[in-house]
Amino acid sequence: MAAILLLEDGRALDRSNLGFCGMLVLISKEVADTHARLKAWLADKAERTSPFCEFDLRGLSELDRIEFWAASERAYAALLLRHGAESSWPNNMYAGESLSHLLQMHRSIIAGEPPSALNDHHKPMPFRGQAEDLDEIWFENGV
Repeated sequence: MAAILLLEDGRALDRSNLGFCGMLVLISKEVADTHARLKAWLADKAERTSPFCEFDLRGLSELDRIEFWAASERAYAALLLRHGAESSWPNNMYAGESLSHLLQMHRSIIAGEPPSALNDHHKPMPFRGQAEDLDEIWFENGV
């Protein structure tokens, strides 16, 4: 199965559930303790199957989005320290590949490129206006 993460401009990261949820684990481990609810929620999302692990970054508060991206960068740096350059990663490192692609998409947004420049879907997805509930935890041991 595939899982989808919608980014701020509507572009979509579409990856296997294994890679997607593994990416969420990597990110959640790097979320600062000052964002404990986000950390627990991401770890909990990583335990779910598709489509229940999917979410839209636009549904997070601005502060949580900032921390999400900072934690994503820290997670990627940790992968580089542990495994070296991406070219030396094993072929089955789906979580790392998903994280790398996510950060490429984010850099594309920062550079002002349109969503069509790097998008796993054909067109941007509209925001449904629904805030993500960080208190929605399914598993007791979220972190």
